[in-house]
Amino acid sequence: MPGSTSTAALERAVHRYRSAPLLARWSAHGRAFLADLAVVEAYVPRRGFVVDLGCRDGLFANLLVEASPQRRVLGIDADVRRIAVARGTIGKREGLRFETSDIVSVPPPRCDAITMVDVLYLLSASDQERVLRNAATALAEGAPLIVRGQESRMDARYALTYAQELVAIGLGLTRSSRRRRVHFPTRVEAVAMFERAGFRVDVVEQETRPYTDVLYLARRAPE
Repeated sequence: MPGSTSTAALERAVHRYRSAPLLARWSAHGRAFLADLAVVEAYVPRRGFVVDLGCRDGLFANLLVEASPQRRVLGIDADVRRIAVARGTIGKREGLRFETSDIVSVPPPRCDAITMVDVLYLLSASDQERVLRNAATALAEGAPLIVRGQESRMDARYALTYAQELVAIGLGLTRSSRRRRVHFPTRVEAVAMFERAGFRVDVVEQETRPYTDVLYLARRAPE
């Protein structure tokens, strides 16, 4: 569970959206409450250059900087409007920036760590693997890739996960590569995909969550 320091950092990150458009403010508060972002943050190195792929409005990138000013963070997303919102939260902080780019076709810059939070399932199965291969090209041997995702499996939690995401996409709160389509891999499929992309991966299940949320804690394998 996140400590008081991580929780305070998340509150500061959310406060950065106080002047954002109403939907962006609502989204920031909702994700902070629902997504356990402070738990994910705890697995990210405390210093170095971190790239957050599929950063949306920049909330998790903001949390990374608020939790440790020794991080330099670049958030990347293909949505121009969301990047505009994210840039509005930077203020005078020099360690945070946002860029518009297609994370499927354009590899990220060389960095010390990469994060992806609730991104993979919005891509097709082939694009998921392309993104992971792109990430591998940006990381040195042993460098971490921290991914929060959701598993496909046969239980009530997965039914809730699937239904919740379809509602979010239908309302426009989440944008998938194909409208109203999501692509949740099974654990076996996900682990195999990470390994093919050049990673060794451990899976941590977020058992306190009502959904099938898991953390893929991957490290770049030797060539």
